[in-house]
Amino acid sequence: MDDVYQPRPRMSLGRLIINLLTLVVLLAAVGAGLLLSVVFLNPYLPFNPYPPPTLPPTLGYPTATNTPARFLPPTWTATISPTPRTTETPTPTEEPTETESPDEGTPGETPVSYRFEADPQSAIANTFINGEGCNWMGIGGQVFDANEAPVVYQTVHLEGELGGAHIDTDTLTGGATVLGPSGYVFDLADHPIASSETLSVRLVDQSGLPVSDPVAVTTYDICEKNFILLIWRQVAQ
Repeated sequence: MDDVYQPRPRMSLGRLIINLLTLVVLLAAVGAGLLLSVVFLNPYLPFNPYPPPTLPPTLGYPTATNTPARFLPPTWTATISPTPRTTETPTPTEEPTETESPDEGTPGETPVSYRFEADPQSAIANTFINGEGCNWMGIGGQVFDANEAPVVYQTVHLEGELGGAHIDTDTLTGGATVLGPSGYVFDLADHPIASSETLSVRLVDQSGLPVSDPVAVTTYDICEKNFILLIWRQVAQ
């Protein structure tokens, strides 16, 4: 039996060192786990390297306070202080005197503060208005104020009949600068047509009220007179 039992070999120094290191690592892991558990339960411990920010103090719950009651007076009566009235002293009125009434013009028309008059009309050939030559007919001109300055955006009204057709149209000065800064032109037909004062031209304001008397226009059926030139000038009232 003594032959069967064999003595166990003694542990070498290297194996002993490995076992000790293993034990140390195991103990360190357990200690780290305990440390993390403690920090998790109380993160404000002084040895926590990353403590959370300090929370602001919380407000307490509101407490009930007594609000003093306010009472109106038993009765309240509005008092009105009388205000003395001022008495007006009648002033004598002057008897109306007769004054000369200005020329009212056509009944139903409102007189205006300025008027225009037309120069005697001229009939000339269309050599510069456009390139249509004799294949056109029209009326045009310019408008000047009392200082002979051109008046632009002045409304010019044309109405009447020409060749059996009724005409009722407006245009503004300044649209036909070939005649000048305040030039205006009405296109009437594609050929000269003769008429005897069946057309009339006048100036009107923005409300459509006349600022000139109507001027009857005579047209001709020849190429040398297919453009009627009508110049307007402001006159003193």
